[in-house]
Amino acid sequence: MLKLIKFTPEVECRSLSEVEDKCLFIQHTEDCSNAEGLINYLSFLYCNSDASLFTGGIFLLSIWILFLFSGLATAANNLFCPALQVMAEKMKMSDNVAGVTLLALGNGAPDIFSSLAGIRQGRAELAFGELFGAGIFCTTIIAGSISFIKPFPVMQRPFLRDCVFYLAAVYFVFWVFYHRYVHLGHAIGFIALYIFYVLVVIVGRLLNSRNRNICGVENQTAISENGSIETTDENETGVINASNEDSNDNCEPSNPDSLLVNDTEELIPHSPSCPEIPGTESDEVPSNIDSGFHGPQTVSLWSNLKEELLDLKTNLQPFSTEEWIGMRWFTRVLSVLEAPFYIILRLSIPLVSKDHPRQGWCRSLTCLQLAVTPTWIVWAIGYGNVVIAKFLPLPLMIFIIGVSLGLLLAIFSNRKKPPKGHWIFSFLAFAVSVIWIDLIANEIMAVLFTFGVVFQLSDAILGLTILAWGNSVGDFAADISMARQNAPRMGFSACFGAPLLNTLLGLGISFSIVCSQVGESIPVAFTKLSLIMSVFLALSLVTVFIYLPINGFRANKWLGIVQFGVYSIFVTMAILIELELL
Repeated sequence: MLKLIKFTPEVECRSLSEVEDKCLFIQHTEDCSNAEGLINYLSFLYCNSDASLFTGGIFLLSIWILFLFSGLATAANNLFCPALQVMAEKMKMSDNVAGVTLLALGNGAPDIFSSLAGIRQGRAELAFGELFGAGIFCTTIIAGSISFIKPFPVMQRPFLRDCVFYLAAVYFVFWVFYHRYVHLGHAIGFIALYIFYVLVVIVGRLLNSRNRNICGVENQTAISENGSIETTDENETGVINASNEDSNDNCEPSNPDSLLVNDTEELIPHSPSCPEIPGTESDEVPSNIDSGFHGPQTVSLWSNLKEELLDLKTNLQPFSTEEWIGMRWFTRVLSVLEAPFYIILRLSIPLVSKDHPRQGWCRSLTCLQLAVTPTWIVWAIGYGNVVIAKFLPLPLMIFIIGVSLGLLLAIFSNRKKPPKGHWIFSFLAFAVSVIWIDLIANEIMAVLFTFGVVFQLSDAILGLTILAWGNSVGDFAADISMARQNAPRMGFSACFGAPLLNTLLGLGISFSIVCSQVGESIPVAFTKLSLIMSVFLALSLVTVFIYLPINGFRANKWLGIVQFGVYSIFVTMAILIELELL
């Protein structure tokens, strides 16, 4: 799982187009098997006896990568994020700290793990293309679409802060890649820049809260001098004190819209990476699900089994009939794509969340997870063939232990009420989600590697198109939906804050791990396409940075049209460069 490949292979697999016996070349070329996917897709395409199956194989891989992207989003959004939220609460993190650490990690998990998979396979150009390509897509297409659909006043200081830091991050990454070597110090520098950003956000928030408290005291004093004292509701005061820091004057009332933004959303702009899990919005538990044993057993064993199975079905259901009726066509397509992976992931990843009925507790499903998940982890991390004491396979031993724990939980737990230690499963969910996300990201990289070899495409063009679009399509749908529901600020701020942390953490964490394991600097490619991506990402940020102050910090349709134009020119130039026409 943590295998590192040669960063400068003797024979590149892209030479496949120059040989006649492609199957023999694939089988004897190390670079053709460097991808860490579970399947050798090149062998699947070229080593079939029937050459007519090649076109059908390409079509199947195209469908397969769509399912992989949906699985990556489902694992990160629906199971990884809730686990992080519970972990942050149990570790007694404040909203400020949790928002810029654990929850930020959850929001950026697909991009971060995609970068790690690419860099670990010696394909840093793919990670660069994905992070910068997704950044351009977010700051132009998504931000432009929000501005075009729902013009709104932008939060000034958070936007300027994120934009300045993002520009600094773009220049830092450009400078490192331009020199074509990444040292461990560079990787640490990426993380250090993000930590500095976190400190600026937290300090700014604390100073803003103190100023608001001072203003509140002054206002109360003025009211007292006038002889008319009004009783302020405690909850109302809390909302005002936690309001958005964007107010132009700290002593003036906040914009009503800003009262909807909580501390965490303020620090890390909202990303739709942590939505509610489909089919579980209601806090009501189906009436036909028994609450457990409250006295002598008065129902049959068969009746209890039916209720357990019904409970299991309810928790594995990706979406309800009512939700399906209320979905838009695009959301229905995404839901259908995510459904198979959602069921598979729910069978192996526990769900612990306050936003779901019984905090996500399902006795039958949790017992099944205890029996199956530990054994799956052993196989996933590469220890499936280990034998203990020369006669006991490690997976068998883990399976026996898991089944025993599942039976104990089934005997001593209540079907409706979660046990006191249910929150412990959030740490298991975190570990299993990380493994799943890493496996899916590796598989996506393997498919993209195959496309690159077959169609003779560079890693950069694959990163800025397929990988960037695949990881951003969910954010695009959610942000547009929020804009239509009169909440454009969150989605707009996410277009700048989320790519910033994805870039710094994605490259910082990935290169730190790889440089530490290799023990030397990592060579990276810097091509003309890399330069174009750097220039256009900076251009998209500078365009918004200049346009909004001139327009009174109001995003409107003209901003959207300008950003659409920037992205269109960028894609056109990228294609021309890839075709060697520019």
